[in-house]
Amino acid sequence: MPSTRDTIRSGDTTLRRVLKRETRDSHDRLDAAMGDWPVGSVEGYALFLQTQYRSREPIERWIAQALPADEAPPAQAPLIARDLAELGVALPETGDFALPEGADPIGLVWALAGSSLGNRSMLRQRQKTGAVGPERFLSDTAMTEFFTRLRARIERPASDALAGPAVAGAKAVFAAFIAALPDQTRNADT
Repeated sequence: MPSTRDTIRSGDTTLRRVLKRETRDSHDRLDAAMGDWPVGSVEGYALFLQTQYRSREPIERWIAQALPADEAPPAQAPLIARDLAELGVALPETGDFALPEGADPIGLVWALAGSSLGNRSMLRQRQKTGAVGPERFLSDTAMTEFFTRLRARIERPASDALAGPAVAGAKAVFAAFIAALPDQTRNADT
């Protein structure tokens, strides 16, 4: 498999394509772990929301301190917290997050913003089962709108100087989400 650097030098690909290709394994692993959760049941949905909160809240704290407001994706953790409160479920403990040295936040932002597509899928899954309950997080359109604006920045040709650091930023987000999975899911996936 060619390295990121070899592929970028060809000059024929966009940053979005590089990010998508270079994080495919992490993305597939996360989708496999979360894609079949029973979000139609209260227990399954609560577990899904707790996992989302556990992964997003530390990342969003880091973003609030490190990125200018006009480059930051909309915060989703407050929506998740409200949904969990309405379900009568306590917020899970969270850790800390830091972007690795040399990583570019554009990759982090891309990974978070792209997750809005998965949220739409989960919302449709809940609707198909007839599930009721709070869906602020899944139905929020702010992240989808942010992702639309972000595409202009990531649809340009990728350069060596940006691609590797951007991929490192995206992989840090996927690693944080995978680390937030409940132990039984994480163990079953390895």
